[in-house]
Amino acid sequence: MLTTSDILGADTLVFDLEDAVSLQEKDAARTLVREAMSFLTFTDSEVTVRINPTDSPYWKEDLSVMVPAKPQGIVIPKATEASVKLVEEEVVRLEKLHHIEKKLFFILIVESALGLFDLKSTLQASRRIEGLILGGEDFTSDMGVKRTADSHELLFARYQIATAAKAYGIEAIDTPYTDIEDMEGLQEDTRFSKSIGFTGRLAINPRQVEPIHEVFSPTALEIEEAQNILLEAEEAKKRGLGVFSYKGKMVDLPVIKRAEKTMASARKWGLVR
Repeated sequence: MLTTSDILGADTLVFDLEDAVSLQEKDAARTLVREAMSFLTFTDSEVTVRINPTDSPYWKEDLSVMVPAKPQGIVIPKATEASVKLVEEEVVRLEKLHHIEKKLFFILIVESALGLFDLKSTLQASRRIEGLILGGEDFTSDMGVKRTADSHELLFARYQIATAAKAYGIEAIDTPYTDIEDMEGLQEDTRFSKSIGFTGRLAINPRQVEPIHEVFSPTALEIEEAQNILLEAEEAKKRGLGVFSYKGKMVDLPVIKRAEKTMASARKWGLVR
């Protein structure tokens, strides 16, 4: 799985040292991931490592082995203000020790009611934070509720995560869709994710990558409309107009910014030059 991970089309790989690894296999998992990162070439996906939480006895050793292997980022589970500060302090120490100039970024997983409640202080704990993930399974467990197919029990958390990520200018990454056979359900649920502000989603099976990309990448119609709005905006600017009409609808600065974001996304996905 490690050797084929770079060809699956994911934007980011998350090598998991936490929940996917039994307690007696922690050392072996670290060694395996370190060796993979040393000998394999990752050209199509950025590499991150999900460490164990700071309330466990494993996280410092995770970092001591992983930081010298130079992943692009660290995924911090059960993220809180305190845990983010602890991880950053250790990462800074290790970067100095191993003379690593490029700073690791952090992606945080929110997995509890307290983590959701304290989001603001957590996101202010480090300037390295580039993404926020909702950990749906652990969150529902913490809430004492059942995870259902329609995920209504996650609505409040999803809105909170998406809004907080937007407020701090970072990526909002939705919880995985756990039914790996239901591709139609995955796409429908991912369309909802996108509609409330999420910018990406975790995949737990390679077959989920393409459907997720399909939803989050701008459509041809969205790109065409964004291009037309930006062209009209340029003409309006030349005429000294701050507001103009496009297809009978008023276009002002927020609409123009949305068009700019659509085009930036299209360029990111390689859909336009």
